[in-house]
Amino acid sequence: MTAVALTLEPPADPYAIDPARLGVAASAPPAELQRAATLLLFGAHRLGLLAIEGALAEPWPTGTAAGIRARYIANCLRELDTFLKGLLDQVAPTRPGRPRRHNTANRMHEVAHRTGACGHATMGAILPDDVARLRALGRTRACLWHCHGLVRRPDHDGGAWMTAGWHASASTDLRRYALGEYLAPQGRDLIGVGTFYGHLAHKISSS
Repeated sequence: MTAVALTLEPPADPYAIDPARLGVAASAPPAELQRAATLLLFGAHRLGLLAIEGALAEPWPTGTAAGIRARYIANCLRELDTFLKGLLDQVAPTRPGRPRRHNTANRMHEVAHRTGACGHATMGAILPDDVARLRALGRTRACLWHCHGLVRRPDHDGGAWMTAGWHASASTDLRRYALGEYLAPQGRDLIGVGTFYGHLAHKISSS
C-alpha cells in the first residue's frame, strides 16, 4: 500500500460531470461512471495545484530531499494511473474468465480497440499518441520511484534514450533523457501531465 498523495474523496460539485454526457456502458450505472471520472479529474486538478502553489512548485531540491521529491511525484502518478484504470473498468469491464490487465497503457489500448470495434463512440477519440504517452508515464514513474530519477533503462533494449511523460520545452514532442541523466520535472511539466489525464477523463466518459 502506498501513501495517499492526491485524494480519495473529491468534492462532488466543482468537478462533477453531467450524467447526460457520460458514456453508455450498459453494466456501469451512470453514478458509478460519473464517480470514476470525477475522481480522475479531481486527482489531475490536485496535481496541477501542487505544481502551481504547493510543494511541487518549489525548485528541485538536492541531496536526500531530491529522492523524497522523486518518490512523491511517482506516487502522484501511480494514483492517477489507478484512477484511470477505475474509469476504464466502468466503461468496459474485463470479461469473465479473462485476466485483468494491470498495465494501464495496455488496458487503454485493449479497451479502445474493443469498444471501437463495437461502434462505441466514447472511446473513438483515444489516439495512439495517448497510449504511447501512458507508456512513457509508466517508465517515468518507475524511474522516479526505483532510481530517484536516474535514467538507467531506455525505451527499448539497446537504446540510448528514455522518453518521459511530459513535453520538451516549446515542443509537442515528449522529452527524452539520455542514460545517466536525472529526471527533475518542474511545475510546468506536472501541470501538463495533469492536463493530459484530465483530457483522458473527458474523452473516456463523454460521448
